[in-house]
Amino acid sequence: MNESNENFYLTQTPIKKLLIKFSIPCILAMLVSALYNIVDQIFIGNSTAGTAGIMATTLVYPFTVVALAIAQLIGDGCAALYSISLGSKDEKTSNKCVGNAIISIIFSSIILMILGFIFMNPILNVLGANGYDLRCQEFTKQYLTIILYGVPFYMFSSSMASIIRASGAPTYSMIATIIGAIINLILDPILIFGLKMGVQGAATATIIGQIVSAIVSAVYFVKPKFIKLSIQSLKIEWKVLGRLLQLGISSFITQISIAIITIVANNVVGTIGGENATDAGGALGIVFKVFAIVLAFSLGVAVGGQPIIGFNYGAKQYKRVLETYKLVVISSIVIGLIAMLMFEAMPKAIISLFGGHANNLEFYKEYATLSFRIYLGGILFCCIQKASCIFLQSIDKPYKAMVLSLMRDVIILVPGVCLLGLNGNLYTMLWAGPISDIGAFVVTVLLVTIECRKIRSLCKKTEPITNEVHENEIKGRFVISIGREFGSGGKYIGQELAKRLNVKCYDNELLAKVSENYNIDMQMLKKMDEKQKSGYWYSFATNYVFSKDGEVLPISAEDNLFLKQAKVIEDLYQNENCVIIGRCSDFILKDKPNVISIFIYSSDINFKIHRKKDLENISISSAEKKIDTIDKQRAEYYEHFTSRKWGDKNNYEICIDSSKIGVEESINVLENYIKNRLNEVSEVVL
Repeated sequence: MNESNENFYLTQTPIKKLLIKFSIPCILAMLVSALYNIVDQIFIGNSTAGTAGIMATTLVYPFTVVALAIAQLIGDGCAALYSISLGSKDEKTSNKCVGNAIISIIFSSIILMILGFIFMNPILNVLGANGYDLRCQEFTKQYLTIILYGVPFYMFSSSMASIIRASGAPTYSMIATIIGAIINLILDPILIFGLKMGVQGAATATIIGQIVSAIVSAVYFVKPKFIKLSIQSLKIEWKVLGRLLQLGISSFITQISIAIITIVANNVVGTIGGENATDAGGALGIVFKVFAIVLAFSLGVAVGGQPIIGFNYGAKQYKRVLETYKLVVISSIVIGLIAMLMFEAMPKAIISLFGGHANNLEFYKEYATLSFRIYLGGILFCCIQKASCIFLQSIDKPYKAMVLSLMRDVIILVPGVCLLGLNGNLYTMLWAGPISDIGAFVVTVLLVTIECRKIRSLCKKTEPITNEVHENEIKGRFVISIGREFGSGGKYIGQELAKRLNVKCYDNELLAKVSENYNIDMQMLKKMDEKQKSGYWYSFATNYVFSKDGEVLPISAEDNLFLKQAKVIEDLYQNENCVIIGRCSDFILKDKPNVISIFIYSSDINFKIHRKKDLENISISSAEKKIDTIDKQRAEYYEHFTSRKWGDKNNYEICIDSSKIGVEESINVLENYIKNRLNEVSEVVL
């Protein structure tokens, strides 16, 4: 697919269809990423390591989140810049940012791994391991030591997932992530229980899965879908890298905030928990991981919408930007409500999945239950706030996205946990969760409302000329006839021209008029519409028709379906301005004044193939076959009834190759031509 196809696909395909296509793979990829650590916790929790093992993975969790934060800083920032650049037709920047992202993530991941080994003990102290019992401390060190070896692979695959998704391959991005998770899931019980490796087995299974995901992600860039990588694009350009990092700062802060609050909570619990510290920390660890699953759904929808919002924002299709955000928010509300109801109604069922090996089992279950009900009580508001951060990032508002990302976890939650925890007890600190969710939601509403108002004002500036202006520009009656090759975008071009000229577009609507005027079954008409002149069904339809009541009615050859359709076209010409798609309308109205006949074609067969493939979600071979079949049918239909060659430039006033200038530019060219052409003859009395 070239740039024109991509422009058509992301700026014209229905938003719901696009959001589903991009979000489902994204949700699954994020869900799988969240499950990496959770799967380890479930197996470890059901082993002899118990809550000490769970707490070990909880203590290491912030370090892996820091790695993810850096990966998303680069990956999500690159994805946002790539989408915006592609939407504004800046191909050089779109390719350059991908090359810079690849080099940056490789170097930064290796540096983080080396620092992890060098500063192992200080890192364990910062994570809060020294506040827990010796058994837990030993498990934590074992787990972190092995996890460090997988950091470069984990960061590379996580970063590339966003870039691959933004380049138009969300399914591949999902597959790359899921493969690693499946391997981790298979190896966990084998290494933990079969080979009796315990916590070390869980860590080993995790990094093996991460290595496989990284390899699969790297393979994509051997022949990427739309990205054009070169040696030049791999050279760091600080201006591009700087803008990339600006756009990714929101994602970075979102993740780093999770790491900060987890570290703070672990340290507070270790300080005030006493003999119950390990059990309380293990309970909170479960809550944090389940919270990550909910965010995988909410952020998955938002990140799935990111390339749609970013591309349309760059292409100045502002109504589609707002429509996408609206659907993202609705999805977040549904996800948040379901999660909130589950946490309030059935927390014990969730807790039971993680095993019951605890020092004080009764306290552990009670604290875990209250943690779900209180700490995650404002999950609905949190889902909306997190999704809105991605929205601000997508419309090139990195600093506002950064403020919003900091608001919940750093500005409100961290002080809340410290104040309510260190000055109270393990139970009062839980209320910091809903307080921060509601506070951050209020700020979200304020910031997003301001930006949405700005976008609405941009909508008004970029809207097509109003009906009144159109009426003043084009005087008198006119009809625009559109002939088109299948896959060239002719139907869409006709529909958009009709909107800009403030008239109706007749495609299937023409069949509906024939059906209504002559009492012919609509399904029969659709089956015969612009079909070839030979074959059983055509022969039957030109001599017999079904009425709406199902009755078979004989008709003469002179009074066949073509003539009925031609009569409707002539009536339209006499009664209203309009755009008519196909049906030999150029021939039927060839002697009428103020009729502009247009033919849309594509000299590049791949343009048509990939466009139909993506719009109809079919294979390349199916799209190619469908194009060949329908074009042959249209040619035979046209040539049979007109005795003229279909697509011959001599039959039309203007012919446009949509693959050369793109669908959108074709509309602009034709709109200007039609206005100039009709205004020149506006004095003609019809």
